[in-house]
Amino acid sequence: MRTASEESGMALIETLLLGLLLLAPLIWGLSVLSELHRAALATTAAAREAGFDAARAATTPEAQRRIDAAVAGAFADHGLDPSEARVEWASRELDRGGDVEIRVSYATPVFQAPFLGSVSGPSISVNALHVARVDPYRSRP
Repeated sequence: MRTASEESGMALIETLLLGLLLLAPLIWGLSVLSELHRAALATTAAAREAGFDAARAATTPEAQRRIDAAVAGAFADHGLDPSEARVEWASRELDRGGDVEIRVSYATPVFQAPFLGSVSGPSISVNALHVARVDPYRSRP
């Protein structure tokens, strides 16, 4: 049978080990959630800005250039690589009263560690959709 003096300090060691065991998944989960939030902000900003810019374009090639620039700017503002974003857009016409639909998606890696970055593996896709209406009273080019 052990006496109280032989078990002195064991609770501290058990608390530290259990704390570290529970703290690591908590930090990992928070880092994944923060990356998902950052990707959600970037995709929604990119879709919104690209939609507004494309709705103001006079031609389809000009709309494509404006969309690419808006998406690159939004992702760069949030510290993400714009080349990893997938952008799809559709427009019936760029005439007055038409609408432009922009879909932006970005894959956020799940396996990552703070200060180390992401590791290849599964990812969660973050998607944003924006429909912008072409001004019905704008001048024709």
